[in-house]
Amino acid sequence: DVLIIGAGAGGLAAAVTARHHGLDVIVAEKTPVFGGATARSGGWIWMPCHPFQQAIGISDSREEAERYLLHEAGERYDAERIDAFLTHGPRMVAFFTRETAVQFTPSSTYPDYHPDAPGGKIAGRALVAANFDGRALGALLAKLRRPLPELLLLGMAIGSGDELGHFQRATRSLGSFAYVARRLAGHAGEMLLYGRGVRLTNGNALVGRLLKAAVDAGVKLWDSAAARELIIGEGAVRGAVIVRDGETVHVEARRGVVLACGGFPRDAERRKRLFPHREHWSPAPESC
Repeated sequence: DVLIIGAGAGGLAAAVTARHHGLDVIVAEKTPVFGGATARSGGWIWMPCHPFQQAIGISDSREEAERYLLHEAGERYDAERIDAFLTHGPRMVAFFTRETAVQFTPSSTYPDYHPDAPGGKIAGRALVAANFDGRALGALLAKLRRPLPELLLLGMAIGSGDELGHFQRATRSLGSFAYVARRLAGHAGEMLLYGRGVRLTNGNALVGRLLKAAVDAGVKLWDSAAARELIIGEGAVRGAVIVRDGETVHVEARRGVVLACGGFPRDAERRKRLFPHREHWSPAPESC
């Protein structure tokens, strides 16, 4: 029914949602691993009026969020798109929390980028995926894109928020020192048993949880499956030509094709044609 091209958070979330509605879904990912740029990211979501705000003592309103976004976007403010985001975003957070393995941890300290702007908040709109035990993925754990080495300590992923605070205070607080010592010991055991850390945090946890949700829902996950061409018929996209493990496959999608390919941050020449500022580095995978 639905072909989804790209296996980052956007593609996997679309796949899980489509399966929830009873549709037959294929996710085609051109690299040998799943997760895209999301798996390398901090994995935070900015979501005004999310369902956990009351539990952490935050008051928010749609009007404040609209005012903040209008200030930030200026002349590029897209009222229809903003309306869709503010209407459906909190609903999707509730859906994933209620129906799937995707769980979130709200932050009572993470601010908006410009909290002093009209409608801005000093905290409460940010969510991060709850830490996840990658062993729940079984053999699929080997297909999860690993975090950037620059974000690891001795190969160990450190969660944002409270956990990061323990590591920052480890030389000044006995409690934090004990916490860090336990984490390092646990990580050493994971490396001996599994060859990698299995306690997933941040963006890696978000993708791990989405992969678990996709498997639980019965999504077909194709790795090493590059989309080469869209199939057009009667003025509409009808599917795509996929090269999977060297074999060309024509996939016809009855209900549609979702492009979740992550843009082109690694195409330097294409970026130069669009952006006047100087060259910069991207943490996105080289395949983007």
